[in-house]
Amino acid sequence: MLIRNPTEVSFGARVLDGVEAIVIDRSAAREVSEFDDFGAHLVFADVPEQRVTIRVVRELVRDGLDDPKPGDEDDLSFSLSPNAGDARTLGVLVHAVVLRVAHELRGQHRATQTITMLGVSTVGNIDPVVLTGG
Repeated sequence: MLIRNPTEVSFGARVLDGVEAIVIDRSAAREVSEFDDFGAHLVFADVPEQRVTIRVVRELVRDGLDDPKPGDEDDLSFSLSPNAGDARTLGVLVHAVVLRVAHELRGQHRATQTITMLGVSTVGNIDPVVLTGG
């Protein structure tokens, strides 16, 4: 899921200004595949464990002395509109743990920060990404 220009982005009590994009990727943390005795192709596949990785990309407009740090755990929340002319606003809430915070200088006066997080479920069978509103 790629969200460009989300609004009202916060991680716990921290307001994250200048967020250009939020990327939510899903991948298999564990996969199961089985073959039978009749051929070379899979007859069963499953993904019993999933990983939700979130990247928050933002332009830095000031020094970030209170930026999230690896190990910080809190709720990431933000809002988005499905399209520019749509009055509906969707909210997204993800309980997450920060894995890394990276910075990149682009040109003389532009810096970006990428915060990489893992989504954490409160109970293993509930998706950590919760959509509200709409």
